Amino acid sequence: MSKANRDERPIGLREQKKRQTLLDLCMAARRLAVERGLDATTVEDIARAVGVSPRTFFNYYETKMDAVVGPVDEIGTPELRAEFVAGGPSGVLMDDLTWLFAHGFESETVVREGISLVAALIKTEPRVLAAFVASGARLESVIGELLSARLGTDLSPEFVGLAAGFMTTITTRAAMSSANDPTVSLAAAVHEHGAMAARLFEQPGGRRRRGKQ
Repeated sequence: MSKANRDERPIGLREQKKRQTLLDLCMAARRLAVERGLDATTVEDIARAVGVSPRTFFNYYETKMDAVVGPVDEIGTPELRAEFVAGGPSGVLMDDLTWLFAHGFESETVVREGISLVAALIKTEPRVLAAFVASGARLESVIGELLSARLGTDLSPEFVGLAAGFMTTITTRAAMSSANDPTVSLAAAVHEHGAMAARLFEQPGGRRRRGKQ
């Protein structure tokens, strides 16, 4: 199967609906928080904006702040995560981790709006920035599980933390650069920044330095 076919492989309808509801609730929470303020925004407001019940909201997020932060632990799709764990798609760990992150993005328009909303919220709501910082621990846990499953061994907290911080920096920088150029897709920007980061570890002859995991 070609890389293009792998990247375009559809996910199941149930998974699509789940991911869409997860995203819709996140975007509604961000829009309402920017419009009304975080304290004036309720779970009921967010659920109503999406057309679901508060009970359904709690199937996806524990609090309204969790909804504002969004699905931090939803990296890629189950199918793509399985391919990553199995050693794909290229066999090069950094390239494959970048590939997995790049294909976790939703539509360009939604992601760009989400970035704009978060930037606006951080200016007026310090709690939002603190929540994003705190979410880093969740991201580390997910990345640690994926890396351990792929490599077949327990990894040091330092290695997992470095990988999570590395990918957070790459995706953040990619989002910032693509925000200034709507002709560049976020996935392409992530790949480009991943390639630039890899150059930092290249040795003469194109080899990459290997470190302790």
